[in-house]
Amino acid sequence: MRPLYRARQFWQAITAAPGREPPCALAPGLAELYRAMPRSDRAHALRTYRRLEGPVPPALAVAALLHDVGKARGGVRLWQRVVFVLAGGRLPGWLARQAGLAALAAHAARGAELLAAAGAEAPTVELVRHHHDDPASLGWPAEQRALLEALQRADEAS
Repeated sequence: MRPLYRARQFWQAITAAPGREPPCALAPGLAELYRAMPRSDRAHALRTYRRLEGPVPPALAVAALLHDVGKARGGVRLWQRVVFVLAGGRLPGWLARQAGLAALAAHAARGAELLAAAGAEAPTVELVRHHHDDPASLGWPAEQRALLEALQRADEAS
């Protein structure tokens, strides 16, 4: 864990002031998910979206904007996110027993469910579902794996 990166990430979360409208066209159900995200999550989503490099296919753009939507619907507070990041893998049993922290651990799967229910295309849903997984472990075709790697790079840099 890089302490300066995490401190910057925390500062950005508490000072974020993004608009409620997504920076690109989203289907109505997806736009509603974006608007419902807390402002700190929208700010992170915008930073992730803006850090994507090269040509950005629609599935990747939508995944960047909504990859953490499962956190918003889990009722997770900022202090819980801080504990989750700081505790990391050191306290897995304790983390699993804390409702908000368990929601953080499951946010990728929950986000994928929300996107599918809102009508997102399958490639977008799968990018969100696996945005914390090792791309090499998924057995995906190279092109799809490259999209996941691009999302992860942008997310990590944001």
